[in-house]
Amino acid sequence: MVEKQPRLETRTLWLPTRASGERSLLMGLEFSLNQTLKGDELSIAEVACSTGNIDQALAIVPPIVPQPIRRKMRRLLRPWPDGRYTAYTAYTAYTAYTAYSANTAAYQRSGGILNLFTPPWGEEEDEVWAEILAQRGAESMAELEQRWNTAPHPFFAGLTPAQVMVGGGPQEAELASEFQERLTQTFDGQRFESEGDSLLKTLLLLRGWQCQPRPDGRTPSEIIFAERDELLARRARILAERAATR
Repeated sequence: MVEKQPRLETRTLWLPTRASGERSLLMGLEFSLNQTLKGDELSIAEVACSTGNIDQALAIVPPIVPQPIRRKMRRLLRPWPDGRYTAYTAYTAYTAYTAYSANTAAYQRSGGILNLFTPPWGEEEDEVWAEILAQRGAESMAELEQRWNTAPHPFFAGLTPAQVMVGGGPQEAELASEFQERLTQTFDGQRFESEGDSLLKTLLLLRGWQCQPRPDGRTPSEIIFAERDELLARRARILAERAATR
């Protein structure tokens, strides 16, 4: 009997831009790190979180997965920043910068299916962080950073940076597959006036799809938000258990 293992699947899908294609690959990696074989088992991401050992977590990955993919997984599995979930804030030393750059920041995560077609942006465009700083009262910088981490962000389609950091789970993976299949069936082979035209029509299709109720009455957006909150709660419990055993 062959033991089941987390796996990566490749398909031919239509996407409006090269950037969305690259983000789709990153999204798939984030999904794979949150896969569990059974409900009571830890995912790859949770093994890394519970043990503090990325190598131990990556040992779960099937040997067939190539090294470039493993390196990207390793970056995604790095510990999150203690303060704001960005690569730069509060990390000025060179060693700290290298430890928290490259996929550690919420800016560099995929944001899942809801953000698959979002244009790239970062610190300079972050109006939420600018507003938090502008309204600062007696709060410490650490408190402001945590407020940003847990604030719904329009640049993340309403997800909080924490929800972006944790990645999507199996329910979102299924929803993402469903939407990408619909997108391919709708637009593959069609001609567009420009890349912007194809991107706009894709976003309109996505925003309509994510608000359509499922059989249980919830929309894809509600399912995604709830699942990411559950993953964050699991992560918090695992970190608390790890701290208690030290």
